[in-house]
Amino acid sequence: MKFRWMLMLVFLLPGIVWAQSRYTIPLRKENPSLSLPSMAARDGVLYVAYRSFGLLRFSSQLQVVAYDLRSHKELKQVTIAVPEVHGARAAQGFFLSKDGKELAYSEAYSPTLLLLLATRDLSVIRRSNALPFTPGDLGRQFFGFDSRNLLAFASVKSDKLRFIRISPTDLKPVSDLTMKGPEILEPYSIVWSPSEKLTWIDSASDKWQEYTEAGRATGQALRYRGGVSYGAIALGEGKLLAFYGNMVAMGTVATYNHHHTSELKIKCAPRPYGISNDPEYAGVICPTMTDLAEPAKNKILTSSFLLLQTKEPAVVWRSRMSWLGVANGNGPNEGFQKGDPLIHRSGKSVWVIAPTKSPELAVYQIAVAGDYGVPKATPR
Repeated sequence: MKFRWMLMLVFLLPGIVWAQSRYTIPLRKENPSLSLPSMAARDGVLYVAYRSFGLLRFSSQLQVVAYDLRSHKELKQVTIAVPEVHGARAAQGFFLSKDGKELAYSEAYSPTLLLLLATRDLSVIRRSNALPFTPGDLGRQFFGFDSRNLLAFASVKSDKLRFIRISPTDLKPVSDLTMKGPEILEPYSIVWSPSEKLTWIDSASDKWQEYTEAGRATGQALRYRGGVSYGAIALGEGKLLAFYGNMVAMGTVATYNHHHTSELKIKCAPRPYGISNDPEYAGVICPTMTDLAEPAKNKILTSSFLLLQTKEPAVVWRSRMSWLGVANGNGPNEGFQKGDPLIHRSGKSVWVIAPTKSPELAVYQIAVAGDYGVPKATPR
């Protein structure tokens, strides 16, 4: 189930560290209960896209903002007409092209939407309302631009992974491949690296297996027997970051790199929560809940975000943060979006930009020390 990993039972973690600076960016006309911001960044410039809603919960406008993280100044905001929806609306991603000249935004559930925008002025270059999905495509995800600058989408259809690539020049499919391989039990756990044409599948409770898009096992596999799998992140170059936990709030973060596994034990059941432009950094969410003995009465007391360094997994920064999500409806295949923070490495800083329960973004700037990119932080 797509909400399976929301049910977390964790204890408070030791070693809290705090960012050097924090400020907020207001999001005009945003309603966090109906739409969450999607974000991308390059060279210290943040791009944000989110739906705005009227009093009756109808939306026909997309707000797109460019913001300078260093000067704390808004560079431009535009309003774009989009298909009207009523109620909460989940986006499937917002990504920059490899050359930084274009942005791609997608809503992959009916009414579907794909926009290409120019970064120089946020103008619409091309748009489409005809993504090549059918009602049988579950867990639709948008992975942005691949190494050839094609737009990469994935879904699960008939328990098999489906990979679609769309040309940015006319927004039409150039390839549509259904992978031959093991059945996919969890549609919302797609782990795919479009640029490498590789995917990882949780084919057993203790094994993440790497496959080509054609379904051939590469021989790379991460095995772990100490807990339930709670997702993974592809780091590129055949590397994987996987998350495990159990019912006594003890978990493990494991980095796999070409037959070598490094593990970090942690006092929570960690789940991936964040999108990073640097594979050396990843995000984790760790809510703290109440009564272990009565799950039906559990309530989230606090929730922490952990910034991880992935090479030899380590927690380098921590802050309180609420888990957020929106769904298009209550059905099993109507679209879902996590409130993933954006982790942006630029120069000597790492920024963590996070959606909040208010119409604003929380921005944390963390200085990077030394040649290894370890954030400076002060223990509490």
